[in-house]
Amino acid sequence: MKKLLLFTLILSSGFILNSCKEKDNGPKSLASNQPVFNMDLFEQNIIDYVNAGGDQPIGWAYVITQNGLLERFDAFGDARTSADGQIDFSLSKEINVASISKFYTAIAVLQLLEARNLDIDSKIAPWLPNSWVKGPGVNDLSFKDLLKHESGLNSINSNFDSTLSYSGLESCIEDGVVNPKTRLYLNVNFALFRVLIPSLWDGLDDAPETIDIESSPNTQIMYLWYMQQHIFSPIGLQFVNCSPEDRQEATLYYNVNDDNINANGSYYGSWSHMSGGGGYFMTPLEMAAVNAYYEHTEIILSDEMKAVMKEHRMGFDTQSSREEHGSYYGKNGSIANGANQGVLGQIVLFPFNDVEIVVIMNTQGVTLNVSNNFIGSMIYEAYNDAWEEP
Repeated sequence: MKKLLLFTLILSSGFILNSCKEKDNGPKSLASNQPVFNMDLFEQNIIDYVNAGGDQPIGWAYVITQNGLLERFDAFGDARTSADGQIDFSLSKEINVASISKFYTAIAVLQLLEARNLDIDSKIAPWLPNSWVKGPGVNDLSFKDLLKHESGLNSINSNFDSTLSYSGLESCIEDGVVNPKTRLYLNVNFALFRVLIPSLWDGLDDAPETIDIESSPNTQIMYLWYMQQHIFSPIGLQFVNCSPEDRQEATLYYNVNDDNINANGSYYGSWSHMSGGGGYFMTPLEMAAVNAYYEHTEIILSDEMKAVMKEHRMGFDTQSSREEHGSYYGKNGSIANGANQGVLGQIVLFPFNDVEIVVIMNTQGVTLNVSNNFIGSMIYEAYNDAWEEP
């Protein structure tokens, strides 16, 4: 599905990317004697590099935008195999985006800090529930510490129903800062924003009359409400949340190397109770819309706060040695169960020539074209290899 008419795709997808700033969509280079970016080659590289190992995902899709407009897109395979009642994967099929959710949460945090005239070095303690016991070092924790995964909190990236639940967050804060405050990727850092975002929102002009952060149901409802009202609705995306489609229709998750080709896929239920660091269910087109509106407008975040977010890579992966054409801002998402069935996805922003991409698959175990087998590295290589000598 190469250059499908943009108008047709806009009508079918329910959002309009062309409200973003339009710029010259031609080949990009620093000067006439410098390499030129080939969009066709980038698209083909993505397809080839995903399929490099001969073990294609059960279902996957990519969406490439440039200058805020849809450029290339396609979807392949199954959201559910014949063993589960076959359903095609498509650009409008919801999938759990896993830790890509951190990108959206970080945007919300930066919005609220700006609204409160706070900065990333402001302390989180005043915004935590009054009933929580604050352990050693918590009073010195900043928003930046959480957003950069440098909190030193005690948690593990497993058993999410427990570690990322309201009671799990409360226990984590009571334990306090027990590790060095160096980067350690922990989902709890962003799950805490499920509590902090409603707290920061409380009392602002557009907030509900009262926001009670002293209980789990209230925090998760208010977190999701804020995210809908301030991230998704402003760009035309309705009913984006952390609950899947009906079980009989929902995307399921597989391992491409399962010896039993008729193995049933794994189902993910609601992530609302452990959201913040993961759990949004979105279509590839919806993910692409957030990329485009974030990068090319100030509708969901001011340019000033975007600069802060990018400078510190808050809500993004760490810097990569593969960044050959300016800075690349990516966010990976990956979940796997005990049978290594799961989701794998990545968004990347390439500001140098205003290109953004979503790649998402309902499959773990796929062999990509890079030695570390990271989907982010694969996309970076696909982009780097799309620059040609004039």
